[in-house]
Amino acid sequence: MEINQIQEIGFKELFTEKFDYIFAACGYQPRCYYLAEKIKSGNAEKFLLSIDEPGNDQNRCNHKEVFLQAGYKTFNSSMKDSGTIAKLMTRLCSNPKEQLNILIDYSCMPKNWYSVIIDNITRNNFSSSKINLYLSYTPKLFEKKNRPRPVVYFGPILSLKDKLRDKKPVTMIASLDNDSKLIMEAIKQVKPQKLIVFIPECVHDPEYTESVLNSNKALLLQLTEKQIMRYQTNQPERINALITSSCLDSRINTEVMIVPQGPKIFSMVALLVSIRYPDIKLWEIIPKTVEVNNEYGLPAANPTVIKASFLDDDSSDEGEE
Repeated sequence: MEINQIQEIGFKELFTEKFDYIFAACGYQPRCYYLAEKIKSGNAEKFLLSIDEPGNDQNRCNHKEVFLQAGYKTFNSSMKDSGTIAKLMTRLCSNPKEQLNILIDYSCMPKNWYSVIIDNITRNNFSSSKINLYLSYTPKLFEKKNRPRPVVYFGPILSLKDKLRDKKPVTMIASLDNDSKLIMEAIKQVKPQKLIVFIPECVHDPEYTESVLNSNKALLLQLTEKQIMRYQTNQPERINALITSSCLDSRINTEVMIVPQGPKIFSMVALLVSIRYPDIKLWEIIPKTVEVNNEYGLPAANPTVIKASFLDDDSSDEGEE
């Protein structure tokens, strides 16, 4: 399967679309079930991905009950081993329908999980000739206070796919959040020849932008205006254009890697860009887990939705976006 089109659609369009499959993740944040309560999914088969590791169990159990009442089937998966997800995708390959519509609520889904889902769509031989992915992200109310956390992993999101192999210098494209120590550690390790940073602007929570600017002030003072990009978190098509332009300008003479921090809408668009241009690497920073505030991660607005269409490699009747 090859990606054919990426477009932003309105949240209300999800109410009229007929889905074959729905994926969601059960987390400790209350926003994880926001979409499940809103969408009447008809005959869709619904998969709930749940972390099979201890931590904030009562909160997750309460949220899981909401999904179970909505007809979701639970599949446990580790943060480190996504074999369960890969098996689910193999199962979807045998669906004989000409077109599949799949809704993925990645609001509380680890980057590795939704990367594995989409990577499997590009690599597996599906019976369908077209797959429409509806990628839904429910924004959250952010914590303004920065709680320093040590880095436990910094590397490719898909470890077998995105290792730095070339001897070219590196261009790092980083989306900033309000924990500057994480991205500074990444910069220290990679030592990129060129650095481009993206600053999120959230219409639902403008104070978050200020906290990102304040946290990363020392880094931003070292950069030129051309190295600093601003993006609205509810405009995925614009994010796609900015990331693509930044990558294409740099990928000839350097090896490009994207390090998405901050709102997941950026990391999802970055993933789609890296699928279209496989030489672009996608890395992540995973900090140590800290004690969870049960009020953290409340839904802040209706979901932002991306529709990504994939065609069978032999299909060429539809043009590029």
